[in-house]
Amino acid sequence: MCRMLAVLSTKPFPIRKWLLDANPGLLGLSLRGKNAPHRDGLGYAFRDPQGRWHLFRFGPKALAQAEIPGPVNCEATALLAHARKASPEYAKFQGSLYAHPFFYDGIFLCHNGTVRDAHKLGFSLGTDSQTLAFWFARNWHPRCPERLEELAAGLLQLLQDYSALNLLLSDGERIYAVCAYTQDPDYFTLWFHAGEDFVAVASEPADLTRSWVPLENREILVIFPSGTFERRKLS
Repeated sequence: MCRMLAVLSTKPFPIRKWLLDANPGLLGLSLRGKNAPHRDGLGYAFRDPQGRWHLFRFGPKALAQAEIPGPVNCEATALLAHARKASPEYAKFQGSLYAHPFFYDGIFLCHNGTVRDAHKLGFSLGTDSQTLAFWFARNWHPRCPERLEELAAGLLQLLQDYSALNLLLSDGERIYAVCAYTQDPDYFTLWFHAGEDFVAVASEPADLTRSWVPLENREILVIFPSGTFERRKLS
């Protein structure tokens, strides 16, 4: 379980806005969002205006304070951020190693939900989320929306014992949101907002000065570098 958000923009923006200053923003979602607190790990990845990606992950103590550690005053054109609340099945896995986003072979992945039959993917890398990240990194070729849609649909057929397979992913250029859950839509529904020069998606409406739209269950949102987006229903 977790709270997570992602932003893709055609113009540089301060990541602090979405991590700390937005009402609620990631810190607010972690400490005061639904089923709060989410204090078992914190991480974020961002792409700077020069096109370089940076990844920072921290353990449970990172959210025991009013600030978020790391270079929160940097500017970016893309951001993925995650505050973890460990599921009982994976509570023994603690520390920055198990904080999201995970990065394998050029993709970033954040996950919200619990997958109890992740072993069906053929291997285990600690938590269900780590296993999912490696599975996508190994199978998502070519790195295009059509292939991701195909993989996500197959994953929902293969896995049967999960609360949610909510994912935020990036191939370095685009950002994708996969919304799929079997229970508690009030908690697991993903939301997005399309601004003039950016698109944001979050576990709950972030920055409440803006209007947010819920994704449907079993739907993918594809956000393109141009600032446009597509909604695709999974079979």
